Parts: sequence; structure tokens; C-alpha cells
Amino acid sequence: MKRSSLAWYVGVACLGGSLCVGSVVQADSPMTVKANPVVPTAMVAQVQSTQPTNSIVATNTVAANSEPAKAAVVLDEQAALKQKQQYQAETETMGLLWMRTSAEYRALAYQGYNVALNLVKMAVTDPSHQRKPLAIVLDADETVVDNTKLMGESVASGNGRFDAPWWRQAVHQGKSQAMPGAVEFLNEVHKQGVEIFYVSNRYAPVNYDVTVQNFKELGFPSVDKEHVLLFEKDSDKQPRFDAITKKYGIILFMGDNAGDFPIGTKGKTLAERNAIIDEHKEDFGTTFVVFPNPAYGSWVSALAKGYQNLSPEEQKQVNNQYLQQ
Repeated sequence: MKRSSLAWYVGVACLGGSLCVGSVVQADSPMTVKANPVVPTAMVAQVQSTQPTNSIVATNTVAANSEPAKAAVVLDEQAALKQKQQYQAETETMGLLWMRTSAEYRALAYQGYNVALNLVKMAVTDPSHQRKPLAIVLDADETVVDNTKLMGESVASGNGRFDAPWWRQAVHQGKSQAMPGAVEFLNEVHKQGVEIFYVSNRYAPVNYDVTVQNFKELGFPSVDKEHVLLFEKDSDKQPRFDAITKKYGIILFMGDNAGDFPIGTKGKTLAERNAIIDEHKEDFGTTFVVFPNPAYGSWVSALAKGYQNLSPEEQKQVNNQYLQQ
């Protein structure tokens, strides 16, 4: 186990990807469509031309003081939200199924940890790395902890919108599971004398204690205030990376989202994100280890400006344009 590319975080959100990522949305945001330089002009025009009239605003204007009208507005809002929840659930089903069931997903997790552990062992024996104490920096959700069971239960019930209240409730259940091979990998790194820093965008004020308890129950090492660095004031992880770099020689970064790496993708468009990845192609597998996550992440909000607040019909238009490019 994820803009801004994190612009769809709401106050206390964050998987991160981190779930801080992808399907976390602002449920009360107005439904608007603005031109995005990443999305083809034809796509934006098509979406704008088919955008429905905001009947909720019209109803409020005509009968702001009418109790029946207010009740109708609430029902309309609830129906629109339920429609989005259901559509998100449908679009996320196959990705979550793959993560929950496939041998390939397990294989990629093991592969990631094997690559990372080999890098750690080489660094420990390399004299050039001895100037500072050594450390690895990793994301938590969908990097060493697996939330797909919680997400799958939500999707199966027709709610694929992992907003802030949903995520807080999920985290507070303390049921995040260890990814295949994560416990063994982390404890071997600890045995090698290398520090482990969990840099996660779980929101610290409400999620820190339950996160620490969950990680300890899973058997993760180095679970304390020095090593568990959650999101407090800034969802950009770079300041936390910089603070670690001052004291430690970082061997590698690990994560499931481009924002888990010190390459400056926060707030970038889809095209910019891909270009940044291309610029750092030599770092993947040598300094950066990426884990697969088709369920959520910054890549979703990068599809179009305001993507998470589009109607299902508008999202389908955006999706289909990219699928046919």
C-alpha cells in the first residue's frame, strides 16, 4: 500500500494512497466539469455538452423555504450519492478481485520484497553506505498492509466511494492485514540493523493510536512515534522524506503510489506524472520498489480535473476516451 493529486482527500482522509488515494472523494462537492489540459479537447466538449442541469440548485432557488422542497433536495442528493457509490463499486470490482484472489498479485508482493531485501543486504555490506545509519522508507496501505478485504466488503454492498468517514471507520476496526511476505521482510530488514520508517497518509490525529496497535498486532517492527510518520498538516510526503534524510542514509523507498517516492508528482497532471516516471526509469528496482494497486490511487484523480465529482455518465465518457486512445 497514492495530488493536488490528493485533492480529493477530505480533512481526515488518507489511505495512501495513499487509501489515500483513488476513490476517496468529497461527497458534497458541486458537480462541475472544467477543461483539463490532460484530457483531449473532444472529451471535455463531449462531457460539457451532456452535463445535466443541476436540478438541486434550481429547486433550492425556487422554493428555498419550502419544507417539502427541502426534503426533495435531500432525497435527490442521497439518490445521486447512491448512484455514484454504486458506479464506483462496479468499476472497482475486477481490480479488487484481482488483488484479493490472484496468484499473480501474491507473486508481485513477494517479488517486491525480494528485490528490496537484496538491495538492503547489498547496502549493509557496502562501505560507501556507512556515512549515516541506514534506513528504508515505505508506505503502509497496500505496501505492507492489505485493506482489500475491508474495501471488498464495501464494494460488495454497493459502496465504492472510500471517503473520509468510511476510511476512518475502516481504520478504527484495526483489521488491516499484512500483505503476503510483509512481516518476514520487515523483520529481516530490522535484523540487518536497518531502520524502518512507515510514511503513511493516514490522518494522525484520529488514526495514529489504532494504526500503531494494528501494526504491532501484525508483528511489524519499529512501530513507535519515531518510525510511524502519519499525515498531520501536509499530505505531501516530501517534508517527511527530507526529515529522515537528514539523519539517515535511505537505501530505498517502497510504495504503491507515485506520491510514495521523492519525485515530485503531487498535484501533477496525468501526462506530467508519466513523464516524471520516465525521467526516473533507472531508479525502479534499484532505489524504488513499486507494488501494484489497480483499486485506487492518485492515478484515478489524474484522469481528469474534478474526476471524482463527475457523474457516472461523465466518468464513463472520460474512461472510454482513454480506453480507445
